[in-house]
Amino acid sequence: MSALTLDLARLASGLRLCDLSDPVQHWAKRAITDTLACALAGVNEPAVRLAMGVLPASPGPSLAFVTGDRLHPLDAAQINGIAAHALDFDDCNLEMDGHPSVSIVPGLFALAEARNASGAQVLTAYVAGVETEIRLARIANPAHAERGWHPTVTFGVIGAAVAAAHLMRLSPEQTATAMSIAASSASGLRANSGTMTKPFHAGQANRNGVQAALLAEAGYTARLNALEHKFGFLRAFGDSFDVDPGPALDGWGKDFALLSPGIAIKQYPCCAFIHCAIDAAAQLRGDIKTAQIERIEVALHHKRLKNIDRPMPKDGLDAKFSTQHLTARALIDGTVGLDDFRPERVFDPTVVALTTKVALVPHEEGLSMGRVHVWRADGRHLSAEATVAMGRDPSNPMTQSQVRAKFHDCVPPSDQSTALFDALMQLETFPSLAPITAAMCPPPPN
Repeated sequence: MSALTLDLARLASGLRLCDLSDPVQHWAKRAITDTLACALAGVNEPAVRLAMGVLPASPGPSLAFVTGDRLHPLDAAQINGIAAHALDFDDCNLEMDGHPSVSIVPGLFALAEARNASGAQVLTAYVAGVETEIRLARIANPAHAERGWHPTVTFGVIGAAVAAAHLMRLSPEQTATAMSIAASSASGLRANSGTMTKPFHAGQANRNGVQAALLAEAGYTARLNALEHKFGFLRAFGDSFDVDPGPALDGWGKDFALLSPGIAIKQYPCCAFIHCAIDAAAQLRGDIKTAQIERIEVALHHKRLKNIDRPMPKDGLDAKFSTQHLTARALIDGTVGLDDFRPERVFDPTVVALTTKVALVPHEEGLSMGRVHVWRADGRHLSAEATVAMGRDPSNPMTQSQVRAKFHDCVPPSDQSTALFDALMQLETFPSLAPITAAMCPPPPN
């Protein structure tokens, strides 16, 4: 493992558009489109508006989705990153145990506008960054996530640095330097899930990743082995120095993590670990009236329960991590939507009453399997189960019409938003992002 950082940098910087198969390009465009939709939907969230009042906002060439103003790329990267994660509706990856695209796409778009990069350059840089962060997660997880680090920012900041370095056409050595600078910025605690600080993590990853690449381009120095060094990233963030680098390096340009296990597009704007419980509960909705329910039991893998056992959420952000609350909501409505995290919905007396009847139990079966048991007052017992990794990935994809429907759930239908969706799904054909960002500015109404 003596050259892991530099080896990853060489592989990532050497990636070209011609290396990306049609399925890879298709899923990359889906992920980018989905991330930007989530960002546009999140611009009015309190986590974003409060940050806007505190964070720097220097004039520059890059669009701030929140206001439509043009900011310095680092400032736009940060605030757009917060917006993209504010609703917890952006994509996931099972190996990363986090959100791969939200740490890369906002910063990449901000930088691409500043550098007048093409859509093809953005698409390729995105894949280079995503592959790097997921492959790094392969050799650092599960110990990394189980220690309490938030992979979306700790791996994500390195992926963001690689994507930015690729867009800027930095050399492998400069890319390794950017990765090492970014590794010194890696920080974020899962303890802050369910608060405004979780989306702040995404903004932090975007800003610090782009900043690392800009510093490397300017001649800033860092060790070229910060990942594998005895005092480096893997040792500091994991529980072992003796790590096999093979899973991080093998198959570059052939076996894409983007396809297997894949990027998973979320159906529900809440923690992905709970989606299987929501799906199982939704199956039971037509067979039972909530007034008849006496007791509910939700069985999830014991590793999943650590961060999603919240019997009575205190607000909408907390509710996104409450298995009890979301199971109750799914039993009542058959789904969970964006409006369900407004205060009047979170504290709806019917939902609160049903939430108190939900008990969580651990199981040792498949990591992604969830089972819901419901007992009625008359003694009848009903149950359902669902297996959802972390959303809809290439093994169980959304249809294109479903992807479009989610986009318009985030960005209300109009001629402008329809043109934006179509443009993003043809990203590689655009010589500049100008027509695409023009369709985002001013932001469509939330």
